[in-house]
Amino acid sequence: MPFIHIKSLPFEEKIDISNVIKNIAIDFSEKNDVKLCHIHTTWEYYQPGHYAKGDKIAEFQPKNHYPIIVDLLTPDFHDLKVIGIMLESIANSISINTGFPKNNIFIRNRAAKSNTVFDDGEIAKW
Repeated sequence: MPFIHIKSLPFEEKIDISNVIKNIAIDFSEKNDVKLCHIHTTWEYYQPGHYAKGDKIAEFQPKNHYPIIVDLLTPDFHDLKVIGIMLESIANSISINTGFPKNNIFIRNRAAKSNTVFDDGEIAKW
């Protein structure tokens, strides 16, 4: 853990998502002092036309509307200052690696409590 799950519409111009998620994990590791081997990063696409903002539908990921949506799952022992640094580092990395503005990225953190996660073949405790 942590898990960084990213969703967006497909991009109109080609972006190497494999390289992007690798760089996001590296950036997160460096900025947050988390070993790279513990970071899990995914990027999924909504089908074109399957994302509405109000009553407007988009086929591709616009740069200034329909934010890229990120779900960050972390252990609950981090304080709010650390979570803030994590959120900023993800937003910066996505922006740098995709060319999309930070103000079109939405990230929420979910905190997992000890004894509520199954990992490495057992209930995780911290």
